[in-house]
This record gives sequence, structure tokens and C-alpha cells, in this order.
Amino acid sequence: MVLYKGDVFVKKESSWGTAVDPTAPTTAAIELLGLDSEYEYGLENQITAVNPAAMAYPSEISYHTAKARGKINFVYNSALPFAIMMGAIAAKDPVEVAAPYTWTITQSGTPSPFTASCMMKGTNDKLAQIVGCYAKSLSFKMSQNEPVSGSLDIIGKNLDLNSPFTAPTTVTIDDATAWKPHEFSYSIGTISAIDYITDLEFTIARGVDLGHGLAARTPSTAYAGKFEPINGSISCYIPDSATANEIEQLVLGGTTITEALVAKDIVIDKTYADTTADTAKITLSNAIFGDYSALFPLDTKMTYKFGFSATHATVLWEAPSTVAASGW
Repeated sequence: MVLYKGDVFVKKESSWGTAVDPTAPTTAAIELLGLDSEYEYGLENQITAVNPAAMAYPSEISYHTAKARGKINFVYNSALPFAIMMGAIAAKDPVEVAAPYTWTITQSGTPSPFTASCMMKGTNDKLAQIVGCYAKSLSFKMSQNEPVSGSLDIIGKNLDLNSPFTAPTTVTIDDATAWKPHEFSYSIGTISAIDYITDLEFTIARGVDLGHGLAARTPSTAYAGKFEPINGSISCYIPDSATANEIEQLVLGGTTITEALVAKDIVIDKTYADTTADTAKITLSNAIFGDYSALFPLDTKMTYKFGFSATHATVLWEAPSTVAASGW
């Protein structure tokens, strides 16, 4: 069998561990994380050795609990990955009378369970489903001359490899193009319209664990922990000394290390405008800049790299379908 590039579909489950098949045909962006670039899935068995005192080697290998896992790398063309990771989605207008539809995405103590369906196209399609998924971490990376990319790490209740679903006959991604860094504007607190940032990345992560009982290898429940601080970094060059002082003071809190640090919101805005399709706005709230390094080459531009931590995120997205209709 020859395997070709496939697709990954994500769809919210009505209850944790109850598989949901992708729509056939799949024509909505609400079931595709973005422009898929790579995905992986697997199963981890907990194994131990039985090693009797009278033998020099184990007499058997004992297997116990199992966990399904997966990772999807993609290029952003929508904000759906944030909805899956953060879990709370609200419609700006409950009526939602016309497209595009404004989604307000925030972090929730209760995450959304979903099924990840993987299809590798070939003479005989290779199908697999990770059932009972929760998102563990989501990365957001942008740099010069590359589209905005990300990676979603997931943990699941079960892995189904036995023809788990009927493959969609048509898969049509949203007509939104890949997000590009130059399409965004950037601001840190009162420092707005920053056009000298060269790299920006951050990760949203939360603790998720599975509960196994003595009577089964598969987990019986899932425990969603708290979100970790949103950690990230910003690299930039500094066009003049006044701006350099302004940026450095984000870490110092002022002109010396004895001054108090002030939290700043970092806003990454893809020309967001209400009722304008495919726009988005990401706000990282209460960011504290904890460190920076400065490099001053003799014959090229100087470079600063700042590390930061933020408390939480809010994402506005003009989506192609309603919150209710999408199932999220």
C-alpha cells in the first residue's frame, strides 16, 4: 500500500471518551486545526519485569496501564487551535445572524474533550482515532520569512486502529490563507506599533492526567489540572536609544533593578475588525518580562531577546461558522 499525505480532523465529544466521526464530506474549517504539516500518534504501555529471586533474568514482562498520545504540527489559518486548548468559547452575539461570527476564546477550568481522527490517503486509506483527547500544550511561533506555525500536544483515553470511522469523501479547508507575521501589529502595554520585532513565540500549557483503576488497562476518568503561566520570548532589534531604554525598562521596572515591575498586556493583532472574516486578536494579559540579553555586533544591527510570563490569554476570532453549529 502506498501512503500519501493525509488529514487530521478534530471534533468535540458529547462526553469524554465517546468517539465522534468527522463530517462526511468535511467542508468546514471547524474540524481542521489549520494547514497540517505533520502529525503523530502512539500508545504508551506501562510495563515492568517479573524477576524471581532464583533466576538471573526476568521470567516475564508484565504489562499494565496504557495511554494514548498525539501531536499535530500545523500552520495557523484560524484560531480554532486556541479554542481546543483553552476550552471556553462564547459568541459575541447569541443570535449570530450573519457570517463571520465572533468567537471570544478564554481559558477554562473545564477543557473540551475531542476526538482526533487521522487519515492517510492511499490505495487503502489508513485510519486511526485518538478518542477522549485533551490538549496539553499549544505553541505559537512566528519569525521573519515564515508563516505562523504551531504544535498541539494531546493525551487520549483510547487509540482505535480498527477501521474506526468512514473516511470523508471530500475535504475542503477554509479559504483563509496561512497567517503571516507581517499581517499582524504588535504592542506591549503603551508601546504600540512595534515594527522591529523579528521573532515572537509563546506556549499555553495545562496539566492533564488520566485515572486508571485496577480492573482495566484503559483510564476510567480524566483530571484536568490548572493552566501553567504562558511563557514566551520576543526578539527584536532596537532602532534608537530612546526605544532601547523603553524596552529595557520592561525588565528593570524603571532605570534600576530596585524598581517595581509593572505587568503589561501583549497584543498580537491580525487587523482584527468586527464582522471582517478571518481576522483575529490575541491578548496575553499581565505579562512580566523576567530577563533579556543584548548582543551588539560591530557591523550589523544589535539584537535583544526578552523572556516573559503572562497569566492568561484572550483570543477574538471572526470564524466561518457559529459556536453552536460548530459543536465547540
